[in-house]
Amino acid sequence: MALRLKALSWWRIGILVLPGVAFPLEVGAETLREAVEALLQRHDRILAAKSDLEAVGERKDQVFRSTFLPNLTVSTHVGEDRNSNRTTQPDTNMISREMDVAVKQLLFDFGKGMADVEVQDNQQRQMRAALDNVSQTLILDAVSSYLNLDRAAKVLEFAKKSVSNIRHQGEVESARVTLGKGYSTDVLQAKAQLAGAEARQVQSRGMLLRAETHSRTVFLREPVEVTRLVPPDPTLVVLPKSMDDALAAAVANNPQLRQLAAAVDGLEAARRSAKISGFLPAVNGVWEYKVKNNVAAIEGFERENFVKAEMSFPFNLGLASVSAVRAADRDLDAAKNRYNDMLLNVHEAVRTSWHNLETSRENAELLTTQATLAEKFVELAKEERALDKRTLLDVLNGETALINAQSDALSAATEVQIASYSMLQAMGSLNAEILSPGTPGKAKSFQALNDSPKKEDMPVPAKEQKNVRKKK
Repeated sequence: MALRLKALSWWRIGILVLPGVAFPLEVGAETLREAVEALLQRHDRILAAKSDLEAVGERKDQVFRSTFLPNLTVSTHVGEDRNSNRTTQPDTNMISREMDVAVKQLLFDFGKGMADVEVQDNQQRQMRAALDNVSQTLILDAVSSYLNLDRAAKVLEFAKKSVSNIRHQGEVESARVTLGKGYSTDVLQAKAQLAGAEARQVQSRGMLLRAETHSRTVFLREPVEVTRLVPPDPTLVVLPKSMDDALAAAVANNPQLRQLAAAVDGLEAARRSAKISGFLPAVNGVWEYKVKNNVAAIEGFERENFVKAEMSFPFNLGLASVSAVRAADRDLDAAKNRYNDMLLNVHEAVRTSWHNLETSRENAELLTTQATLAEKFVELAKEERALDKRTLLDVLNGETALINAQSDALSAATEVQIASYSMLQAMGSLNAEILSPGTPGKAKSFQALNDSPKKEDMPVPAKEQKNVRKKK
């Protein structure tokens, strides 16, 4: 049975966490999606990953061309050719010239060339998956930084409001003491509460400064520009109905797993190449053309032109080929172990993101209810305080509880959004399109984030995959 929270309560959370409330948005302002898409074109992490991908593509092209296309070799020399004859023929001393042209074409190598190209092809797959991983990590970093910046600004506003309220209550109580109607202990308590509220304000300001610093690093622009971005619509986040579905999606799409799977395939091809080159020959077609003048004590010009099939089989008598194959086997075993270890890590990341999302949802709902009740209590406590039915301490405690509840509800609601994007990143499904804005002027609903099952209805996750998935 899907978990569905009260629409009214989630609407309240949406008002708390929706970016743009603390920072007024301009009509036609740049959206977070547009900012992230621009970032994906110019950020150093992306540019580095793209350069790696392009370099692997060039190496793949190099291996293919050097293996399967003809190789032309041109050599020439000019020198003095002296020959001392022990026969009756006279000694010779001539200026020798020669030019050789040779074209060699691979005819058959038992699949070694294709294995070498396959190695490069899988390295290209690795770099493509690495680029995808860097992109998704940067997107998650950007949206988290944006949401944390907005949260920090709102929490600071709550803290400032708390300080202002407590200071005002303290001044009122001081006036009551002057008139002989209040208690000096209440004034001291108000000052103590004020000091605590000011400390919270300082902490909130520090959190905002850290958020601004991180946003400047991620977005490569000033935080004030980041705050003007149009927020994403959280209803665009579509999550699996069960943890099993999330795990299956992660195994299929997670870029880190795809990167290591490509490494396994590449090392299998490298092992095959090592076996062929170490124990099987290669057959080449060779065409040679030579032009000689005064070469080898033969005066005058000579021309040679011939075609041949040539078999070469270099074999080390120290059995170096055996060591090469064993090393390739160990490299392949290591890659498989790394894949299996990463598979466990991805499963853990998905489960952690899933539980974080569930916990954040429940916390946001409960803390929003707490904030609503605390607000009602403060209103009634102030009225009763005016009638001397409540002490100042009751009012100050209620004020502090209200501010804390509002801040906690705001943080929990923000964590719902961050956890949902983290889930998509763990599944390998995070992209810039999900950061598109919603309809302007309408509060965003979190209903799309409330469709996962309850803990008691949650199916048992699939058994951990122990072996590397077989190559199709």
